[in-house]
Amino acid sequence: MRPARALGLAAVTSGVCLLTLAPLVRLQVAPRILVAPADLYQTTTLQAVDATYLDAKSRTVRRGARIRAVNTIRGDVRASDEKTAVWDSFTWIGDADSGAEIEIQSQRMAFDRRTAQLAGVRGAAVNGDTGVRQSGIGPFWPIGVQKRTYHVFDTRTLTRQPMVFAGVDRVEGVMVYRFVQRTEPTVIGSPTRVPVSLLNLKEPGRELPGLDADRGDVEVDKVYEGTVTAWVDPRTGTRIDQRQKSRTVLRTKDGVDRLVVADFELRLSDADRRDRAVRADRTARVIVLLQVVLPVASAGLGAALLVAVYLTARARRPRPDAAPPPSREAEPREAS
Repeated sequence: MRPARALGLAAVTSGVCLLTLAPLVRLQVAPRILVAPADLYQTTTLQAVDATYLDAKSRTVRRGARIRAVNTIRGDVRASDEKTAVWDSFTWIGDADSGAEIEIQSQRMAFDRRTAQLAGVRGAAVNGDTGVRQSGIGPFWPIGVQKRTYHVFDTRTLTRQPMVFAGVDRVEGVMVYRFVQRTEPTVIGSPTRVPVSLLNLKEPGRELPGLDADRGDVEVDKVYEGTVTAWVDPRTGTRIDQRQKSRTVLRTKDGVDRLVVADFELRLSDADRRDRAVRADRTARVIVLLQVVLPVASAGLGAALLVAVYLTARARRPRPDAAPPPSREAEPREAS
């Protein structure tokens, strides 16, 4: 085979391969890579100032406190697979100055690595309770967030709550969508008994529901209400910023709120907000590379190779109307 013909055949083969590769990268490779990581390890710090909380040890309400919440998420690689990711989340909430523990929360979540939808499989639980049915989405948001309402699972009420699109903002230089989730006053947990003195009920009437005058305690419900605001990068699904305003009270069975046991607004730390913005931009570049740049470049280069081979072959083809070159036999001989 002549070198020119071999080179042309190689160019045609390469062009066809590149044209075939373009949709494969966009439709097959990208969806497999652009999913929730199974090996995630992430620590997030939120802070609140001028907070109110009940110190369980001293049974004293602290006001004007500084609160710190540290959340750690660790991916369970062994429990995850190609379609489902399993993450374990642990949150410690405490007094930033005294170190007094206020609350501990845990969540084991299993969800679709592409759509982010939670599923009650592989030991999914909230605070160790595997009977809790998790639905909606959790901390992970899917790529390509839209201006619509999403249902996000609330670990306080153990239900999914609507998170409504509320506008477009810019955080740390990143254009983000703002979503707001409002939870109306909801009874959480099981009824509990607390000392009457804690509620400042000096002489409660015996007609008060749930009162045990002999023991000096009364049955109460814990009632929670809150507002969560999240600023989400629509390109990557990354939460660039977030705030969580929480208020919890003790309510006696007569429907009266007797004591505020928690009232504060947690905000993401400046360092974590900047770090998330940087990671979002980095992830967005990878998304563009896999979904746009590589497919377009592959298709363009493949088409260019095929066009070049066609034009080269056409240029080498003899013209139909061209006169054939004279043969050696037809050349006149010189007289001897």
